[in-house]
Amino acid sequence: MKTIFRNISILTVLSVGIFATSCEDMMTVDTGDKAYVNAQDTLYSYLGVMRAVQDVAERQVILGEIRGDLVEPSEYVTDTLNAISNFDDPQDQTCSMLQVSDYYNIINNCNFYIHNADTSAVKANNKFMVPEYAQVKAVRAWAYLQLVKNYRQVPYITEPVSNLDVINNFDYKNNVVNKDNLIDLVLEDGILDFVDTRYPQYGSGSTGYGSWANGFTDISARLLFIPIRVLLGDMYLLRGRSNADYMQAARYYYEYLRNETTPMPVNYTSASLMRTGSVNYSSESGSRWGLWGSIYTYDASTNEVVSTIPGSANAGLGKMLTRVADIFGYTPSSSQASGESTYVDDNGDTQTEKDANGSEIFESSGAIYVTRNYKRQYGPSNAYIDVVNHQTYVNYKTVSTGAVPFVSYIDNCDARYGNSVETYTYEGDPYPLCSKAARGSTFFYTIPTYRKTLIWLRMAEAINRAGYPEFAFALLKDGINKFTLPSIVPAKKILAHYDENGDTIFIYNEAGEVTGFESDTIDYKRLDYGSFGAMYYVTDTLKLQKFNNFLDFTDDLWMSTYGIHARGAGYGSWKASESDKGMISTNISGYRDSVYYDYSKLLAAQGVDIATASEDAIINGVENIIVDELALEMAFEGNRFTDLVRIAEHKEASGFNGVEWLARKIASRGSKAATSTSAAVEKFATEIYNKLNDKSERLWFFSLPVWSK
Repeated sequence: MKTIFRNISILTVLSVGIFATSCEDMMTVDTGDKAYVNAQDTLYSYLGVMRAVQDVAERQVILGEIRGDLVEPSEYVTDTLNAISNFDDPQDQTCSMLQVSDYYNIINNCNFYIHNADTSAVKANNKFMVPEYAQVKAVRAWAYLQLVKNYRQVPYITEPVSNLDVINNFDYKNNVVNKDNLIDLVLEDGILDFVDTRYPQYGSGSTGYGSWANGFTDISARLLFIPIRVLLGDMYLLRGRSNADYMQAARYYYEYLRNETTPMPVNYTSASLMRTGSVNYSSESGSRWGLWGSIYTYDASTNEVVSTIPGSANAGLGKMLTRVADIFGYTPSSSQASGESTYVDDNGDTQTEKDANGSEIFESSGAIYVTRNYKRQYGPSNAYIDVVNHQTYVNYKTVSTGAVPFVSYIDNCDARYGNSVETYTYEGDPYPLCSKAARGSTFFYTIPTYRKTLIWLRMAEAINRAGYPEFAFALLKDGINKFTLPSIVPAKKILAHYDENGDTIFIYNEAGEVTGFESDTIDYKRLDYGSFGAMYYVTDTLKLQKFNNFLDFTDDLWMSTYGIHARGAGYGSWKASESDKGMISTNISGYRDSVYYDYSKLLAAQGVDIATASEDAIINGVENIIVDELALEMAFEGNRFTDLVRIAEHKEASGFNGVEWLARKIASRGSKAATSTSAAVEKFATEIYNKLNDKSERLWFFSLPVWSK
């Protein structure tokens, strides 16, 4: 079959145009051609859904970042965006960023599809509509998840809206969705039936997903689909009302990663390759993770981007997603062309493509270019730079084979900064630009919704909140496999004497007190600890067995894992000859380099002593470490503010002042601590702090139009 993800412009955007300034307008129907009336009409349906998703792609990034702590407005910011940044409670429809109707446009497209598609239709003994049907359900669930994260509570509509009677008779009071019932409604809708459903295939061959032709390049259709398990994990994590929710979230993230051929991204940052200046550092040979353009790729083989929203290179092919780059300082321009669209049919003959009415289709092409502009509306905040400055990169200098690598520690450095921020010099003055949507003169055409590293970080967040902070930290520090199982019980640093055969005689603590002996239920994994004895990660295997649905990393599948923090803090790899001891030869995450990225020291810096602190205090402290890692890894991608809101609510529920934590974090985005090379910047936004430090949490969310009949 010819790839169907072509020429989006020739397809009707499928019976919608709902939701405007009042809640009544919000449900107004723009009448037009309905699609999805039978199985045959659904051939192009997912294309129409994705066209609707394009309409919210840019605001997902912009709204998620400009309300957070990682970017700051410049003097060139527009009034409407500045009002959002300052939490001035802007109303729906006051700017293009605040159009709740666009989300319901997606939902109504999905509702028409789900209501009309014939999932029982069979071709070649295969219910060929089911994979696409499953993905349409996933997109609808994703749209409601975004609405809940941005608006707190919204109308929950699962029937197609085709006339005003549906609007006038809808019970808004009793049909709402929020973070507390979203997962229940989605499960009730039957999405669990499709967690193992394969993605739709629009091309040939066993993995022929086809591609989305955006006029510049073909984007793998494999990247246009949303993994249902990840969605479910997000919904349980968002609700987070009990340990059971966190465990369910962790389980779904874990299952998704376990089902991947490569659970970890195949590449990582080689920080020293990004260093500039008088000192020339080099690293051991390995893959350079590279700039974001190589991550926002059009090829599904990189194992990093999981799901993405494609942008078009020609306005005739769909939405050109240029606004994110524009507000971050990259002024876009484009070149466009068109011509007759042809394809080769099943008989090998060249045919001219025609639409549903028999008219010939003209295929457009084009390219988007950007130029750097110092008049960017938003740039990296001092708070973001402060997080980077708190990191230390461990560099292993290249040496001859068999020699011991020379280790050096670079202060105030995380390699992801060099990949995420480009400094543009204009008339002698430096202007840092957020460079994840574009860099130099290069424009990146896709907006990822999920990256594999984000899933790992969310799994760490869920595992931590489920009561396993040591495991969560291990995901950041070491990665987890059968040789690096961290402590699952609240045992502190445990030392042991062992005989010449390596058998443990007894366990004792640092004070020299015997604390235990070998046990049938305790598995001690030895790591060399000098001549004094050995340091043990202690795993209660009975407890592990109970929760092995998300804590079992003993299979060889996980042997390729490495610490997420190593993506920005140093090159790392396994040394095969020592793998039986669980030793990592050149990784900041290895125990040899725990001087800087160390569990107890990072907690102690927050005033948390792991020997005396409560479990809740340790969990809260590890969560703060995860928040910083999210900043380093996911900056400028649109997740920041809603991540902070979710985490603040979890802190509040566990007895920590999450409301004040969030208010202070956002109000401090202009501040940073002093370093050896720069002075401190004190810039606290008291007005923003007072707005957000409100137990009603009203300004954490946008306001919906008021419904009145």
